[in-house]
Amino acid sequence: MDWYTILIIAHIVGVALGVGGATFAEVNLVYAKRDGEISPDENALMQSTYAVLRLGFFLLVLSGFGFLLYYRLSGAEELLYSSALWAKFAVIGILSASAVLMQLRLIPLLWGSAVSITSWYAALVLGVFARGDVNSSYVTIFSIYALAVVTMYYILQLIHKKFVPHKEH
Repeated sequence: MDWYTILIIAHIVGVALGVGGATFAEVNLVYAKRDGEISPDENALMQSTYAVLRLGFFLLVLSGFGFLLYYRLSGAEELLYSSALWAKFAVIGILSASAVLMQLRLIPLLWGSAVSITSWYAALVLGVFARGDVNSSYVTIFSIYALAVVTMYYILQLIHKKFVPHKEH
């Protein structure tokens, strides 16, 4: 098996773990909070889901750097000029920053979840388009991403209002 195939497999597995992990993290969070508190078992499930997310992120970033190196060394630098590729870099950077801010509790949970879910799905879609099959500009792609994050925030807000009890003060 050649290096390019290994990179593709690692990248696909990383994105799959990230997309699945981000989706299940939110589903599990809503499920765990439905009774007003998170039990130790529910917390353990959440922690294992976050471990899967971290593994997916690690594989995505490691294989992503591998692709950059591979393209450079194989003379395929033209692939590095794709607007979708640069938008994907930005999305992964935002995903990283959001994860740190969530860990430090400096960003509201719903906004962090919206950024996480949207970013992982955007990475999936942009990975398909990064090979030059999309003619949209970086600004267009990033504007759609930003709108998707805001939309996801409001969707998550509706889901939480419907399924998660709110304490009366």
